[in-house]
Amino acid sequence: MNEEPGSVERLLAGLGPPELPAGLQERVLSGARGVLAREAARDVWTRLWESRALRVAWAVSAGILVICHVGITELRSVSAKAGTQTARAARQANTELAAIARLPRLDRNARPLLGASAYRLAEELEGERVAPVNSKGKENAS
Repeated sequence: MNEEPGSVERLLAGLGPPELPAGLQERVLSGARGVLAREAARDVWTRLWESRALRVAWAVSAGILVICHVGITELRSVSAKAGTQTARAARQANTELAAIARLPRLDRNARPLLGASAYRLAEELEGERVAPVNSKGKENAS
């Protein structure tokens, strides 16, 4: 740590920005003036927006899409009403079809179709099941 005072300043004294080449500043400034004097190029979106034919085509296509959407919606509602009316008329006209088409309610006590011996076996197994014993010998209160 034996530094002489002013050694850093002495080392850095030789460092400085280099001198500009002669005429460089004038060439850069004249080029910038020329670019600013030109008209700016139009981007794609500006050209699309300024094109009357493309705006008309966009408006027509948007109108067609709206009309088709409304038409399809109305057709669906008319066909749904017609289908509902047809089904109602068929149920009223034919009671046998109405009896078949109506589903019965689900029975909570229904058992699978296995046979009487399978039912007895299942009931016996349920009766023999013992609650698991707690490892500490305590009962679980519920």
